[in-house]
Amino acid sequence: MLQSTIFGYFRPSILVLATLIIVTGNMPAPAQQSGSDAMPELNRWNVQLNTGTYMGAIGRGLTPYTGSLASASRYYNPTFSVDLEYMVSLNVGLKASYVYSSIENRTGASPFKNQYQMFNLGVNFYLFKLFDVTFLTESLNPYVTLRTGYSRSSLSNLRDRSDRSNFHGHYGLGAGTRYRINDRIDATATYYYTFYNPAIRIDGQGRSGLYETQRLAGVKIGISVKLGSSDRQSARWFRRARQAGAPNLIFI
Repeated sequence: MLQSTIFGYFRPSILVLATLIIVTGNMPAPAQQSGSDAMPELNRWNVQLNTGTYMGAIGRGLTPYTGSLASASRYYNPTFSVDLEYMVSLNVGLKASYVYSSIENRTGASPFKNQYQMFNLGVNFYLFKLFDVTFLTESLNPYVTLRTGYSRSSLSNLRDRSDRSNFHGHYGLGAGTRYRINDRIDATATYYYTFYNPAIRIDGQGRSGLYETQRLAGVKIGISVKLGSSDRQSARWFRRARQAGAPNLIFI
């Protein structure tokens, strides 16, 4: 029963990631060319350091800007994360990330403190390059992101309840952009929205009814650094002239 519940919960995100792997895995590499049109050696790896906040308000419905909890959190809960991204194409990056946040109740709300950790696998789709938009592509590179993973909540300061730790799955989506400072360093800004199983209590509080699923909204800013030789361009920013009849998703 438990295995069936877990599979049903993760099925949408599993299908998304499986489809991506199948599609990109079957895309042929471009033929090697000579002269100025040849594909250069590119740096595909990037590491990113971020800070920001995760938050949840008492609310029903989607509440996209603040998330939704049974006990409202503060608006600012210090959050730090590190992302590692690998560009599988000029427009798509696979990533792994770790997030730490200290989430606490808002003044007057039921008390809780959550030393929260999150482990994610996901994918970034770089929209301007994906759809051949040339406007501002030298400096801005917006993207949408999908992710799924596992979280750990270490709860304390609960009213009339003992401290506890919970492990739970999650899935989420987001949107952001990168601003190119130079060929090695980007500044980044991202908005995330994360969903949890209805049985999960991020704030340690019970809730009943149709909208009991708990959700966190988050924003982060950061610095992304290209890994590898300075002589190689970043795959995230490299633009290749499109050949007649060639797909936008060019595998590298």
